[in-house]
Amino acid sequence: MKQIIITVLSATALIGCAKSAPEPEDFEIVNQQLRTITDNDGAKLFSYLVTVKAGSQKLINKKRQLTKSEIKKLLKQENFVDSSSLKLDLEDKAALQLDAELKKKNYCQDSYQIEEVKWRDYSVRLSGRCDE
Repeated sequence: MKQIIITVLSATALIGCAKSAPEPEDFEIVNQQLRTITDNDGAKLFSYLVTVKAGSQKLINKKRQLTKSEIKKLLKQENFVDSSSLKLDLEDKAALQLDAELKKKNYCQDSYQIEEVKWRDYSVRLSGRCDE
């Protein structure tokens, strides 16, 4: 009896630890640009723009009625423009990419401050200055 319980628990643990398929990305980055400038005071400024692909809005066939499962699927679908969580995910990803890009370009060797975050429908712009 103990062996059966141990076997069942072991099998359950193995199934739980099994690698699941990765979830698809909620957005696709299509453009990223780093612009740098030095102002009149000699301060190094930067602006990093990240743009995502507009969500694939599925066309609804108006000639036929949607099934309940299709309606549920449409309701569960997160729209990037309306989703605060997707925008925050993009902002986090953009900040990480900005850090990598600044290191790659050898800009802001010491540290930097992001002073402004601007949102548009499908893009985020991180602007700031180097602490040098």
